[in-house]
Amino acid sequence: MPREKQKRGRRAEAKNGKNAAKRIRENDIDERAAKRQRPLAETEDFITFDDQENAPLTGMSDGPFYGLLDSEEQEYFSRANELLELNQFPDAEERRLFLESVYEEAKGKELKIACSQSCSRLMEKLISMSDIQQIRRLFNTFIGHFLHLVQHRFASHCCETLFIHAAPGVSENFSKKDKKKSRDEPEIANPELSLADMFLKVVEELEGNWGYLLTDRFASHTIRLLLLVLAGEPIDMSSMSVIASRKKERFGSMYTEPPTETEISRKRNVPDSFTFALKKAMTDMTSALDDTYLRALSTHPVGNPVLQVLLSLELGHFGKSTAKDPKSITRRLIPEESPEEGSQSTVFLRGLLYDPVGSRLLEALLRCAPGKLFRNIHKNIIGDRIGSLSRNEIASYVVVRVLERIGKDDLQSDMNLILPEIPSLIDRSRFILPRVLIERCMARNVNMAPLIAILESAYDKDPAVRLEQLLKMQKPPSAESEQYPEPKAKSSKKNIVTPEKMHGSLLAQTMLRVPGPLSDLIYSSLLATPSETLLNIARDATASHVVQQALTLPTSSTPFRRQFTPYFFGHIKELSLDSSGSHVVDSLCLATRDIFFVKERFAQELAQNELVLRDSFYGRAVWKNWLMDLYKRRRGEWTQKAKDLDDRQTEGSNANRKHRHK
Repeated sequence: MPREKQKRGRRAEAKNGKNAAKRIRENDIDERAAKRQRPLAETEDFITFDDQENAPLTGMSDGPFYGLLDSEEQEYFSRANELLELNQFPDAEERRLFLESVYEEAKGKELKIACSQSCSRLMEKLISMSDIQQIRRLFNTFIGHFLHLVQHRFASHCCETLFIHAAPGVSENFSKKDKKKSRDEPEIANPELSLADMFLKVVEELEGNWGYLLTDRFASHTIRLLLLVLAGEPIDMSSMSVIASRKKERFGSMYTEPPTETEISRKRNVPDSFTFALKKAMTDMTSALDDTYLRALSTHPVGNPVLQVLLSLELGHFGKSTAKDPKSITRRLIPEESPEEGSQSTVFLRGLLYDPVGSRLLEALLRCAPGKLFRNIHKNIIGDRIGSLSRNEIASYVVVRVLERIGKDDLQSDMNLILPEIPSLIDRSRFILPRVLIERCMARNVNMAPLIAILESAYDKDPAVRLEQLLKMQKPPSAESEQYPEPKAKSSKKNIVTPEKMHGSLLAQTMLRVPGPLSDLIYSSLLATPSETLLNIARDATASHVVQQALTLPTSSTPFRRQFTPYFFGHIKELSLDSSGSHVVDSLCLATRDIFFVKERFAQELAQNELVLRDSFYGRAVWKNWLMDLYKRRRGEWTQKAKDLDDRQTEGSNANRKHRHK
């Protein structure tokens, strides 16, 4: 059989390569045509439970493009970001002038900066340091672009910061003097719009798009915040857990003036138009969803926090009577007023108990539910299962919410069911439930003798070992480990605050507040602890709070303080130079108010190390709180004040410690 004729050589190979490339291009064009999405007009307002694959075309990838900053602009704004980070301005006026210059340079580029990966943080810092007029100008610039900005990976954070710092200005009535346009003030496109009108403009822009924004990974955070602003609810750290992402960078408190923080963290008066807009937005968000989709939203990682805010506002802001409305979110989630075994509501609620996402919604429901609904859930859903629920790492948080609301009799019966599980919880470092149980028994005046016996048996009989178990303190290095030390990178991890250490410290502090045998467990452990271990505890960021509370709480007796305070003789200098130990030294000043000879001994140690203390930030604070300048110059007056320590000195010392902590 004759062989097929084939060309050989470089020309033949080049020709074959061209043909292959042509085929690849043709196939590529066909494939792109097949994958082309529908036009925007055909998209519908819906909720997707996929990973944003079917999101409408108004998302970040297909939205408007505002341009990029050139190299010179990038360099300028990066330098401005560094200066704001250092925050070393001589006075407030210098900082104000610098902010004005940055705003002047950013004029016309605000949207570029907000969408820039490298400069969006600068925009957040600018907003957090701006006055109300600068916020108004920036807010006005963003109007008309919010639908895209809230879905943008970087600009959405700028929108959140803008809403937070614009919220206090909603209730302010600007005087005629403020409304007059000065020569140096830039013109505003819509000068007649107040901040309240601007927020309503945002709601108008987002109207009709709530359905898919609820589950948008970026827009959902901004929507939650917008709902709280419309309701006039406080925007503090307790609500930020369901507003911002866990990966959100926290730097606002470094730049925000204290008055602004106070205005943000308190309930605000809002106009009636906000209440109407809030009701309409909440109705639009949920009316398009059937009951099945609404329940599915409770286990959606992105949609669940939005549903938490909606449920909290419905029951908390508009009143618990709204739960009786058949169209309310509460009634749609739980149709039966009294959930019984096998009912649709019972199946739904029990499914949320062990779900890591859904349990958060159940917590919010238990916190805000009307009394009758809460009692029915406690009786029919939790009931006799509270012991087994407390063992579970997820359901135990729901149990905590139940304990916070039940009365004395129910608390006594529930505690009896939980007590057998306490040793296993302690063994697994699950300290939250025992701590809340102690707090609620104190509040409801429930007999804690069985709980004290269980806690005592759960720890070692040796008091010193018991404290180390509770505070999760690492044992001192052995001779072998000293001979072969770990690298510095690994050894530095011992100071990392772990959840186990933090909750162990909180449990010990709660035990100290209970007069009688429960606090004696901690006091006896502190007296039995070696001096070296006690100094390590005093220098630990979390465990040191136990020492501070043991020195200053009303349950701390004079005989205990007389035995305990000498442990710190000779160590005042090193503790005063430490960030955590300095707070312990401040507590020693209060603890020795009725033990003057001990206080005088500590003051002598401080005076001997004056130069070292004055060179340290923490040392200077200790020197001030101990009134050491008065001690050196007028010893008699210092002695009189040390013996007659009044409440005003105590409050002043606490204020200094809080300021230093910031």
